[in-house]
Amino acid sequence: MKALRYFFHVLQLGLIYAIYLMDDLYKNHLGFMRNVSFYSQKIEASMFGSKLFLLPLLLVVVSVFLIIKKRSWECLLLIILGILFLVWQTMFTLATTPIYYLVSGILVVGCLLQVINIFLKRS
Repeated sequence: MKALRYFFHVLQLGLIYAIYLMDDLYKNHLGFMRNVSFYSQKIEASMFGSKLFLLPLLLVVVSVFLIIKKRSWECLLLIILGILFLVWQTMFTLATTPIYYLVSGILVVGCLLQVINIFLKRS
């Protein structure tokens, strides 16, 4: 189980690289830019896009409950990721960052991996 937890931490570091990779792909590949722009506009117009800010807020609340129940550095890392995700959702928009929803998705996956790490440590 310990090796799996370390693997998830390495995967989270790989997700940080994926953010830079998505930015590079967006800037250098026209087909990728068109697809991202099209789907980002569709998500923003949908009901899910207007309620997306609730996801990091829920994550921060869950992480506060987890840190109260079990004090560990994994829970602290989850709070840091949740706050980072909340800041991302409030400070940036699709108009300022064209890969807004891609980065949001990557942050969600990173937070889910951290939640899995917390529950793997408990067992």
